[in-house]
Amino acid sequence: MRNGVWALYNDKEYEIIQHDQENYELFTKDPVSMQFGFVLGGNGHYCKQVRREHISSVYDVRYQAIINGLEFPVFREEYNRLLIGSGLHGPDIIKKYGFVQVERLEYEKWVGKSKVEKIVEVKVPLWRFPAP
Repeated sequence: MRNGVWALYNDKEYEIIQHDQENYELFTKDPVSMQFGFVLGGNGHYCKQVRREHISSVYDVRYQAIINGLEFPVFREEYNRLLIGSGLHGPDIIKKYGFVQVERLEYEKWVGKSKVEKIVEVKVPLWRFPAP
């Protein structure tokens, strides 16, 4: 699973960071990107500085696990299991599914992937860019 902030640039997805309101930096591990002006950085990623007007969309990638028809946010994937949170579900669901409190009003638990009906990728628009 990929997580974090991503952007559409020339119809291709890249990880992105914002430097200021007009300047951004794209990242990829694909060496072919050098043909499109990316340069190899010290961390093994290829990067490129771009202006806001060249980016078509920016979004945070998150995942939801569907279990018994209910949606739960996915925090982490490890081997053949997922760490999920209780999301906006109330005390009845938290108790029924055996969530463990990790902080005030925050509950989570590990579930085997075999218990999950579906994993849905959700793209949440960021930085006043349009939805992808």
